[in-house]
Amino acid sequence: MRGRQIVRVGLLLPFRQRPQDATAIYNAAELALFELGNENTLLMPRDSGADAASATATARALLADGADIIIGPVSREGVTGAAAAARSDGVPMIGLSSDRAVAGNGVYLLSFQLEDEIARLVSYAADRNIRSIALLAPSNEYGRRVESALRAEAAARGVTVAASQLYARTETDATAAANALSATLRARPAQGIVIAENGAPLRAIGTALVQSGLDTRQVRLMGTSVWAGEAEREPSLAGGWYVAPDPSARVEFENRYRAAFGEAPGRLASLGYDAVALAALLSRERGADGFTPGAFENREGFAGSDGLFRFGATGAVERGLAIIQVGANTNSVVDAAPRRFPESGT
Repeated sequence: MRGRQIVRVGLLLPFRQRPQDATAIYNAAELALFELGNENTLLMPRDSGADAASATATARALLADGADIIIGPVSREGVTGAAAAARSDGVPMIGLSSDRAVAGNGVYLLSFQLEDEIARLVSYAADRNIRSIALLAPSNEYGRRVESALRAEAAARGVTVAASQLYARTETDATAAANALSATLRARPAQGIVIAENGAPLRAIGTALVQSGLDTRQVRLMGTSVWAGEAEREPSLAGGWYVAPDPSARVEFENRYRAAFGEAPGRLASLGYDAVALAALLSRERGADGFTPGAFENREGFAGSDGLFRFGATGAVERGLAIIQVGANTNSVVDAAPRRFPESGT
């Protein structure tokens, strides 16, 4: 590559801490490079380390090697650490953390923002005259963010949060929380229940709610994007709604990934693809000079592997999201993701 105007894309991923996620993201990044990059684009993968200090040190090493943009890390702490180095050198970052508090000042977050998911879900429910919602969520950072977002969005939409039940994330505690919520709702009914959960705890909650006598024909069960790939395996959730990126776009990406690597991609893999694809797009004409705030914050947005997305001035991502209904055998889109953002042009 000597003599060319190389665009160096640093890739900070948790290869040691989360090897399965890191490998899937890296594979997808390579796929994007092969499909959309050119001979002047160079990927430089590094391990992001276990904490902010490690991410800072690795990001500095990438910058010393000439990185024009940094993609990753995945964790909040990793993005915080790497951003300290990137900002000091004026190099943009596309972080993959879902915590929008670490975005801004040259750091863009290409992730799944649960605050936007809750806003989409509550808006859809309110438009269908669901005016009281209860919550079941784990008592961790994710669950507390869901609760905060739900209360804020409910207040904005004139919806009441009838009850909130947080629990330690085990099947036993999830079952107990579902039973306790059912008892509460017998005295103070709600029209919907948001279950911010997946895996075994989600299945335990669904079973417990039905066994407690909850009529899911009268009370709508609802979930965040973590239901994707999970809800259809639990019959008790049939008829429930969950919010997710555009499934048709996702299917296309998964088919290409499977053809290239012989296996299905992990949930976060598409983030690696879209981040590298965006870097290739913005640098195609002007090299690294194409990485400007105006280019990243294009209000028309970009068509990604999970559908439409764009960055705001704060660095947080905004996505076009769909509402999906769980069926007995297959899920169906009941409110499609938008094909363009309202403020954008053609």
